Amino acid sequence: MRSHSIHEGYVEQVTRAGGLPLVIPCTDADGDLCASYLSLLDGLLLTGGEDMDPAHCRGTVRQPGYTYHPRRDAFETRLAGSALEAGMPTLGICRGAQVLYTVTGNPLIGHIPDVTGGHVAHRISLTETSRHSVTLAEGSKVARAYAEADGGIRHEAGGARTLKVTSYHHQGLGEQTPGGIRWRVTARADDSLAEAIEREGDAWAVGVLWHPELPADDGPADGSGERTDPLIAAFVAAAGAS
Repeated sequence: MRSHSIHEGYVEQVTRAGGLPLVIPCTDADGDLCASYLSLLDGLLLTGGEDMDPAHCRGTVRQPGYTYHPRRDAFETRLAGSALEAGMPTLGICRGAQVLYTVTGNPLIGHIPDVTGGHVAHRISLTETSRHSVTLAEGSKVARAYAEADGGIRHEAGGARTLKVTSYHHQGLGEQTPGGIRWRVTARADDSLAEAIEREGDAWAVGVLWHPELPADDGPADGSGERTDPLIAAFVAAAGAS
């Protein structure tokens, strides 16, 4: 049976940060309908999920054994494009970051191990998440969010700031193409691949390939408990100020 669903961690984290989450069902990509949804929001959070259909993104090919949802792809790219055009605070998580990247004309890496040889495990398997470190760019929105909240940043030799994250993706962000909205890479994994992007300019638009709605330690797997993720809290604050 088909259904609309969302991981509890997103709702818990937005609520804990002081936001009022409104879950938008995936519908046909009608421009008027997207505009109606966005008129109800102060900020847009694009969640994780399955791979994007190659028909909706560059740099990938269909892989056997994967489930694609072109209807969701069409709807979310339309929604994300409208939010970016309007300058609405936007946070993309995992697949959501890939949506932001591709809707602005950039390609994905179809399967990270093909490029890096598995130097960093961005996921263990189709059903198992991974934990790894990312190095944060100084002065970035992501770095400021975790530093201001004392959110788990570690100071390494040479002044680098690293963060332990929970990861579950096998697609990555390819080389940025010229033109359109520009993204600054603000976090990289130890294999040098981009793990976070931020829109250049004043608009608050961030994409991360890790899962801030999930714990990066041994906390509850559903994102519940006392933990409030600093990046999601920063997004909620930006939405409240918009």
